[in-house]
Amino acid sequence: MNKKAILIGAMLLFGASVFSTITSAQNYKPGTGISSRGFFWSDNFDSYTSGSLLGGQGGWFPWDNDPAADANVTNVHSHSPANSVEIKGGCDMVHQWENVNYGNCTFRVWAYVPSDFDGSIYIILLSLYNGGSSKWDLQVHFNSATLMLEDYDSSNATPYVIDGWGEVRVEIDFVNDWQKVYYNDLLWLSKSWTEGTSGGGVLALNAVDLWGESGTSIYYDDISVWGLEAPSQPELEIGPVTGGFGLKASVKNTGIGEATNVVWNITLDGKLVFLGKSSTGAFATIAPAGEEVIKAGFILGFGKTNIVVSATCDQGKTAEKTASGFVLGPFLLGVK
Repeated sequence: MNKKAILIGAMLLFGASVFSTITSAQNYKPGTGISSRGFFWSDNFDSYTSGSLLGGQGGWFPWDNDPAADANVTNVHSHSPANSVEIKGGCDMVHQWENVNYGNCTFRVWAYVPSDFDGSIYIILLSLYNGGSSKWDLQVHFNSATLMLEDYDSSNATPYVIDGWGEVRVEIDFVNDWQKVYYNDLLWLSKSWTEGTSGGGVLALNAVDLWGESGTSIYYDDISVWGLEAPSQPELEIGPVTGGFGLKASVKNTGIGEATNVVWNITLDGKLVFLGKSSTGAFATIAPAGEEVIKAGFILGFGKTNIVVSATCDQGKTAEKTASGFVLGPFLLGVK
């Protein structure tokens, strides 16, 4: 049965809640995890005070912000000195990320299962965290009855380490909608990402949920997410269309990526437009926040006309603006 239905009806890790990049620390933007090359998030709980509640620290919060679901930071066990988080029955701790949705992504967590562990405790990955409307794409749990790490969604399982640390690694392929789950480098589960536990997920990793369900304590440490940032994309916009002697407009790049091979067109459909019915041109690049003026060729005619100004670029972005006016010889009047 779905976990929330019950409730509601390489790269290891140095700073706690630290964002960095795998390519250049110079590109690191604190608090965002976004760089020009990728992002890398990790938490080893060592900057938090042992005995404190995890909620409100490092971006962690209880499910539905329920204080009763909070968990303790502890130094009883740790994979990297000196702290870990203790998850037990009633605990339900969430951490979210944004824009982990491009190429491939790897999630890692180390887990310590004591010999006296009893019950069931979950590691859950979600493509969307939204309370009862969330999308659960992976739910694996430590089951003391079988001494196995089990998939909620199938009969797949693998033995877990007792009184020691074991690593759960999930490799997500957003291109092919697939996930592979490893325990201590042993592949034991492979299946669709979006058709995971709840089905109908999206191609993104939005959150991890450490759920204590009915279990006594398990300890988690050195959690990380790494993935490729989607390439910065431009956005094209046509500026105001103005008349007078001829016709002018502009092409703007309002996105965060460079627009390349920007091709523009101006067309007039007036029946008595003899010259200048169609004009075209191109710019090699338009930088983010950049703008280039475009002009129609020589216009000659008489009467009403509709005007269409459009632009495209190599990144597949398009923009278009329509207007109307009155052609009087070489002049374009009353453009609106």
